[in-house]
Amino acid sequence: MNRDKPKFFRTGERTLRFSFQEAISHEILSNVHSFAEMISLEWSHYIEEIVPSYHTVTVFFYTSSTLEKANIEELLIKWQQQKQMDKNKSTRLVHIPVCYEESFSIDIDRVTSINKLSKEEIIKLHTQTLYTVYMVGFLPGFPYLGDLNKDICVSRLDKPRAFVPKESVGIGGSQTGIYPIDSPGGWNIIGRTPLEIYSVNRKSPFLLKARDLLQFYPISLNDYKELEIELEKDPEAIYRFVEEL
Repeated sequence: MNRDKPKFFRTGERTLRFSFQEAISHEILSNVHSFAEMISLEWSHYIEEIVPSYHTVTVFFYTSSTLEKANIEELLIKWQQQKQMDKNKSTRLVHIPVCYEESFSIDIDRVTSINKLSKEEIIKLHTQTLYTVYMVGFLPGFPYLGDLNKDICVSRLDKPRAFVPKESVGIGGSQTGIYPIDSPGGWNIIGRTPLEIYSVNRKSPFLLKARDLLQFYPISLNDYKELEIELEKDPEAIYRFVEEL
């Protein structure tokens, strides 16, 4: 069976963007990353960078003249004829401890009120889902996690906060995510993790990458403080929360 052919359009003097169906789904995510890998192989001598997202692949060429040399139609024909392979499937499961204590969950009352659920039910539904990291962006290392249970979806705040502490866990619409640094933000904050998902003190600053699987689990305030101290002493210890599949 032939694959769906993405649309393409030029977005700058040296950039192209390929767009698949505009939706959040595992199938589209797989196509995006398979297509990005194919471009990196076919056009390796033309391109400077490839940026995949939910449903698009943006390609940055070295110059406008190298973009002109790229045979787009030939690439798309190869894409459609290529057999569907899921060699980009998730290979890591990252376990994220979250403290949902009152001081860390400043918007959980809003989430419970809108969804007519108790705090305990919100926590249960938030932690029982196995999430996929669809993309990383907005802030350094910020993971956009799809597949949030529809019973705890809630729109973003009408007025974003000027300050959200790093490692805050929030809900924005049908997604959940983790703030990697102190920043403004409009997501509903329901907890905080002691894990630094972005840190310049590690060999690899970014803990998460697209297509990782992620699962939250609740911890007490005391556990939070102990983990925070442990990871401050040894930043590389964070990788014990990463399971290779």
